Amino acid sequence: MPETMDEKQTQPQPAPASPSASKAANFRLMARAWIVLAGAAWAATIAHALTQFGWLGRAGVPVGHISLSAGGLAVGAAVGVGIVVAVLKQFGSKLDYAKPGLGRAVRTTAYVSIAALTGYGAYALYMAPGLSSAWWRVIWGPLSVMGKEANLRVQFFPALAVFLTVIFVVFQILNQDKATEFLIETEGEIKKVSWPARKEYVGSAMIVVMVVAIVSGFLHFVDMYLSKLMQSLGVGF
Repeated sequence: MPETMDEKQTQPQPAPASPSASKAANFRLMARAWIVLAGAAWAATIAHALTQFGWLGRAGVPVGHISLSAGGLAVGAAVGVGIVVAVLKQFGSKLDYAKPGLGRAVRTTAYVSIAALTGYGAYALYMAPGLSSAWWRVIWGPLSVMGKEANLRVQFFPALAVFLTVIFVVFQILNQDKATEFLIETEGEIKKVSWPARKEYVGSAMIVVMVVAIVSGFLHFVDMYLSKLMQSLGVGF
């Protein structure tokens, strides 16, 4: 028999997913995508390195504007897949953001600061090869990026792999219970600090700037006239 309207209304309805659960699921998805991207970057790096060493045959498979060896591609792909599988197996249950909403300012500052330093190191690694290096060859390009032309070079992949790997390791370290509790407690202690009024710290900052400027000017003129005096006496250089 067909159900009546009252019977349908009395049936238990599935509870909608909470916003926090949805955010946690999105974070886990982003973390898995991060791991896959890191594995792909390492795969490309290894494939090109093996091709340059010539251990697994000559370059014969065209990839964009360059060529890679079939053996190098195979080994690079295998290593990339192995990295992704191994990391997901080892850390798949540790991809949740521990205690979300607590210590947000200090934890965000820590992640952003380390990411900035790591990004600078990755950029230095990217710029390390010379213009004649095989790592500086263009794969695809020119590409339009935010209205500007750019080339995708081989060296981009090891730089990206190092950046993604370091950030993932940092996340695993800072996301542990002890590190998380430390950062949360740090933010709690910062909130207890009694900060001076804006007028007070602006005035204090101006005094510091003025004192530094006066002392710097005094030292400059003393050094300049003392140097002239020493030169006139034939002492020093």
